[in-house]
Amino acid sequence: MSARALVVCADATQMLPALPSDCVDAVVTDPPWNLGRPYGRNRDQLPDEDYVSWLNEALAECCRVSTGPVVACIGAHNAQRIDQLLLGTGLQVAHRLSWHRESGKPETVVVAAPPGWAAARPRVDAADRVLRRTPELRRRWAHPVPKPVAMMAALVQLACPRGGLLLDPFAGTGSTLVAAHRAGRRSIGLELEEDYCRTAVRRLRHGP
Repeated sequence: MSARALVVCADATQMLPALPSDCVDAVVTDPPWNLGRPYGRNRDQLPDEDYVSWLNEALAECCRVSTGPVVACIGAHNAQRIDQLLLGTGLQVAHRLSWHRESGKPETVVVAAPPGWAAARPRVDAADRVLRRTPELRRRWAHPVPKPVAMMAALVQLACPRGGLLLDPFAGTGSTLVAAHRAGRRSIGLELEEDYCRTAVRRLRHGP
């Protein structure tokens, strides 16, 4: 594994409160969408109200630990409740982006940030070309919804300065960490599922 990346097998809801404030430059992540996906031994299915509260608390902690933006792939499923998810977190919407699955359905990415943070308007037209997931990726990494490295790289470069430190509290099989390494950013990934942690370490050592 690269010395520029660290994979920690931990529950983000327990680890995030233990991190010091303002310890990373940005957060880029793909949290569970509460659609009942089989994430290893963990099932992504909570009562809707509990899920919104859970993700809201996680995003509030992400804001606390980051000096910059919090970029979250929240999907079409959560696109209509961004205000609920960000309520009381200290974050406000800076950009709304989308990426396309193999079916062509657009999925929402929210770039949320503390007041005063600014970045150039992302080129959303480029997203249609590079932000694409294929069934082959699911088979390769044994994960229900792996994100393409090219997609995460676009978000990493938007959110985190070169040489900066990025956090992904829902790291999965490590696409964000691989993207950060390629883009010259340091990274920390938190992931609850041990098998996914091992896959992330393998990808960082040997390539995606």
